[in-house]
Amino acid sequence: MKQVVIASVIMMFSVGVSAAEGGYQSGETAPPQKNQDAGYKGSEDTAQTPISRIRDFRQGGYVTLEGHIIEKLKGDSYKFRDDTGTIIINAEKPAFKEKTYSASDKVRVSGKVYGRGEQTTLRVSRIEEP
Repeated sequence: MKQVVIASVIMMFSVGVSAAEGGYQSGETAPPQKNQDAGYKGSEDTAQTPISRIRDFRQGGYVTLEGHIIEKLKGDSYKFRDDTGTIIINAEKPAFKEKTYSASDKVRVSGKVYGRGEQTTLRVSRIEEP
């Protein structure tokens, strides 16, 4: 009986350790881009902004995007794509909340806009499933 209890405790801790990392898993390809017909329908506080519109946002403006993390660049930088374009996002480990996503997973990212035009980046504070 003691062996069963010890084995179950060891398994419980080993699963927790492997799941605590989170982040991005490369290797899969993202689905193709689609045209966005009527826009995002939802409540006002979760409204999505397309990448094509945030290039002229004010510095530090908070936005939410839905799409796919398609490539890990260097450090905490990733290439993110929605149905209107691509943008570089900066997401530290805590933003992933210990979950791992691949290019085929649709995610919702929220953060602050920095830069203008083609130099626009998004500093992500939260990544979650839509």
